[in-house]
Amino acid sequence: MATASELGRGLLALDWGTSSFRLTVINDAGEERQQLHSDRGIAQISQQQLLPYLLEQIAALPEDLQALPVIICGMAGSTIGLQDVPYHTCPADPQQLANALAPLDGCELNASIVPGLSARNPDNNNRELEVMRGEETQIVGWLAQASEKERQSSWLCLPGTHAKWVEIKQGRVQGFRTAMTGELYALLRKHSVLVQGEQTFSDKAFASGLAAKGESLSFDLFSTRTRVLDQRLSPQHSAAYLSGLLIGSEIRALSGTLKSEAGNFTTVHLIGDQHITDLYCRGLAQQDIQSHQYDGAALAVKGLRQLYLQSNKHD
Repeated sequence: MATASELGRGLLALDWGTSSFRLTVINDAGEERQQLHSDRGIAQISQQQLLPYLLEQIAALPEDLQALPVIICGMAGSTIGLQDVPYHTCPADPQQLANALAPLDGCELNASIVPGLSARNPDNNNRELEVMRGEETQIVGWLAQASEKERQSSWLCLPGTHAKWVEIKQGRVQGFRTAMTGELYALLRKHSVLVQGEQTFSDKAFASGLAAKGESLSFDLFSTRTRVLDQRLSPQHSAAYLSGLLIGSEIRALSGTLKSEAGNFTTVHLIGDQHITDLYCRGLAQQDIQSHQYDGAALAVKGLRQLYLQSNKHD
């Protein structure tokens, strides 16, 4: 592994979410030199043990890397994390986020935490609050590599437990909406009559779920059960069909929003793990919407570095 002198003005970039811990050593050129990855997410460790765990992971690095500055994103900045860092209100650009980095208190680490983002959905009469933590850093990473045209106007989708649909205008996060598709899938798969027994993924069953267009998702969901009963769906493919139903419903709900003033669909930029962005890519194609896919973990590292470089903590 590289030494601190070889790294130059290096950085420790930490993406610490609910279910995972990913610490990346990067050099001054932005190259990833090593990564420590575990399933010790914020939800898997008591709050009192979060800081000791972080210090333990850094202490496992070679001594000359332990003094590198640390920048952290994700649920580490939440009320159940290392330190509660207030959300930054949209519209927001990378420079505003960089200016709002919060120093980590209570330890000698040269560390800072990225604030999440909040927005009020203008399409809702009640202007319900929308929030994100972690995804904003992936968005910063995406903006750093996007074309000028893409930065001027784009739609991003960051699928996962809580999928985020993000509108980019003039290089800023204008606003966003959240779909609980991933969490609904997990709950229905584990705690409902819709999915029973061992499951294997089926492309055909997933496609059937995408194509199902009922009057309401709450009515459509029961077809996961009844298609098995009338032998139109194999029991072991129920989860794949359910996934298609949920993703298809999410995308159809936003299809009008994704149209330009000329009535054409905009290209959607999918950011996340490939296995889930592949599914969303298929769902978008079902609606004749083009998409591009990006690795979410790589963009998070890029975004963390970009925020550090733009902050006043970097001289």
